Amino acid sequence: MYPLLPESSSIYGVKLETVAYLSYALARTRNNQKPVVSPVFSMYEGGDAYILMQSVSRPEQARENTRPNFFGSTMVSLLLIKTSALQDAVSYVNVDPLVRISAVLKTAAGSESNVFSTQTEQACILDRLLLPALSDRVEIRSVSQPMTLLFERQLRLGDILTAEMLIILAVLAGALVLVPAVLIRHFKAIERAEVEHERSAYLATHDVLTQLPNRYLFADRFDQAFSDWKLNGVPFAVLLIDLDHFKNINDKYGHEVGDQVLRAVANRMLQATPSCDTIARYGGDEFVILVTGITHPESAELKAARVLETIAQTVMTSAGELSISCSIGVSLCPIHGKSLDTLLKAADQTMYGVKQLGRKGVAMTESPEA
Repeated sequence: MYPLLPESSSIYGVKLETVAYLSYALARTRNNQKPVVSPVFSMYEGGDAYILMQSVSRPEQARENTRPNFFGSTMVSLLLIKTSALQDAVSYVNVDPLVRISAVLKTAAGSESNVFSTQTEQACILDRLLLPALSDRVEIRSVSQPMTLLFERQLRLGDILTAEMLIILAVLAGALVLVPAVLIRHFKAIERAEVEHERSAYLATHDVLTQLPNRYLFADRFDQAFSDWKLNGVPFAVLLIDLDHFKNINDKYGHEVGDQVLRAVANRMLQATPSCDTIARYGGDEFVILVTGITHPESAELKAARVLETIAQTVMTSAGELSISCSIGVSLCPIHGKSLDTLLKAADQTMYGVKQLGRKGVAMTESPEA
């Protein structure tokens, strides 16, 4: 051996074909023009490497002018490739240090040898549980060095939760909180508007003190009864009720006591009148009742008498127990008129006739109008 090296002295004289990782490769190089690669092995001086071998034959014309050849025309050229050099080259061009790259060499014997594998920082458990691991496989179909490259990359939360992504998530989170709040506020506003609308509609059609229908709702109910009469010929009656000496109660006890009397009278009339009839406060101490389904005039007088009896009872107020009475005039449609104003005027005249006779009574209109 020349030069003499202490590191090589231990293998001096060893036949290459006796080395396990070279014997098969050497046999393949014989009479083979293609390069043959050996498995990866550990070198004596440290580190791993593999050898690329190729059989070389010198041409005949090249041997004519040379010195005597003791080894023949066939030689084997060997190229030692250190795996560390390949790993350094791969690490240099790898732009993502979190990508793990592994190289596997397919040897001439058909086996596979691990050439190198780069080291990366292990991902945390949360990353491995929540995010996928990406992998790819690249086949290098080289005649001399067929190799497979494996790329592995574990996605991490830092890859996804970038500054831009955090801004987007913050905007989405704000929207998720803001949109329901706006919707809830919107629907509450709609509910309040519905309640206010119902309240406004109720106040527009009812008396605030007694909660009875007012003259506007009474006029609407009259139109319905009149239409029913024109379609089905069912007559109806209008009762005009006026409390007797109500002004004296207000003057003597005050309007608060008078309001208590009006509320008590309204409740009593509601109890004595079926739901199909309409009771309304027409103004002051005047009430009107629309009685539908009249079969004969006497039935209207009977209902008026029942109302008179119901009202003519003592009322308990803050000023004590008070006695009240009323006068009632009755008019019939279509006998005494076919309009609300006509029927009310007829019932009003009849009611004042009762008051002139001493109050506390019921009277039917006698002279119908055309």
